[in-house]
Amino acid sequence: MDELYLFLIYSVVILSVLIMTEFIYCKIKLPAEITRKIAHIGSGIVGLTFPEFVDSQWLVFILAIVFSIVLLITKHKGLFPSIFAIERKSIGELLYVWDVWLLFLLYKNFDNDIYFYLPYSIVVFADSTAALIGRIFPVKKYKLFLSQKSLGGSFMFFVLSMFFTLLFMPAANYDDTYFFLFVFAFSVIVTFVEAISFSGFDNMSVPVVAVIMLYFYFN
Repeated sequence: MDELYLFLIYSVVILSVLIMTEFIYCKIKLPAEITRKIAHIGSGIVGLTFPEFVDSQWLVFILAIVFSIVLLITKHKGLFPSIFAIERKSIGELLYVWDVWLLFLLYKNFDNDIYFYLPYSIVVFADSTAALIGRIFPVKKYKLFLSQKSLGGSFMFFVLSMFFTLLFMPAANYDDTYFFLFVFAFSVIVTFVEAISFSGFDNMSVPVVAVIMLYFYFN
């Protein structure tokens, strides 16, 4: 498909997700922390289709630039409170946009889609689910450095990290003596990185650490 059409299609779909999230925020009156995660998951599902339909990293790069500008302008103008009306300071939405491009670039460079799907799924689903669980069931809150988390949220992040690692790792690795040790260590480390990250930096720190660990495992 022509890249211009792909760019327009993805732009419209992602904007639709943001507008739908704003509608939910205004009509159902959900807290911004929740609608922010709805937007995070919704746009994340769209991003999961990139390896299937997008050939050039430049298309993802341009989308990242465009939506960075959109996010910066709307945040400055006080628009999209469904994303920005939160009490804490965060640049997570911008890091998230560039996280997608970085993972897509690495996937193209290594010619292995696990470098995209595994870290990306953890950021999209494990991180968002952990945040929601931590908010709804704030079991034993704790603070590491400047980051405040809950044991319930961190445990959910750990469980989902293990799930996605087992899901996306090649089946042949299941015969590797150290495979399950790697899965456990991988999940523990990315959970720790998420726990110490603050102001939305986990949207970049978690996938970067995940990619580094995958690289050393496969090499």
